Amino acid sequence: MDTIPFTGTPHLPNRDFAGSIQTPSFQKFSLVASLLVGRNDEDFFEWASAHLLIGNLDLIWRPTDRLRTELLYDHQQVNRASDGSTVSLVRIPRLKVEYQLARPIFFRVIGQYTSNHTDALRDDSRTNDAILIRDPLTGSFTRTQPSTVNTFRLDWLFSYHPTPGTVAYVGYGSSLTEPTPFQFRGLSRTTDGFFVKLSYLFRA
Repeated sequence: MDTIPFTGTPHLPNRDFAGSIQTPSFQKFSLVASLLVGRNDEDFFEWASAHLLIGNLDLIWRPTDRLRTELLYDHQQVNRASDGSTVSLVRIPRLKVEYQLARPIFFRVIGQYTSNHTDALRDDSRTNDAILIRDPLTGSFTRTQPSTVNTFRLDWLFSYHPTPGTVAYVGYGSSLTEPTPFQFRGLSRTTDGFFVKLSYLFRA
């Protein structure tokens, strides 16, 4: 089937609305949040007009002197202006919990979920035909396909620091994937990692 070169459109209008909020660093908590809404923005995947939504959240909560938690969330969404369909959707929540059990003993747990979806691309600004990618080796053209990657990462850390110069770290991390985002069912383990670090200072 014949193909035509992709040229896109020379100019795309741009109109965004942005806002942010930040609290002082209180003893118990602090918050930083921002939101950008673009009713006419760029869809860089297809070089066409799109509706854009970008949000960020950073919430720190310190209920006690020993416990500290931090919640991060990043949201990036691109919808086609023509019909509202989703071109790209990225969601990344991240939770970090730190606990000082005693002066020399420290625990940390970090969990992060990354959900990344990209639709099959099309020439949304002109012909509405599918966008094809050329293989430089064979010269053949292949239509872009929808892709979804959902990854859950969990990391643990134990630290023991009894005296200056003497420290022990024990950590474990694992990555898992699943077909449907944020279901936590049918998780498949992809990688595991375990490490130990010991340090001792000899005094002459």
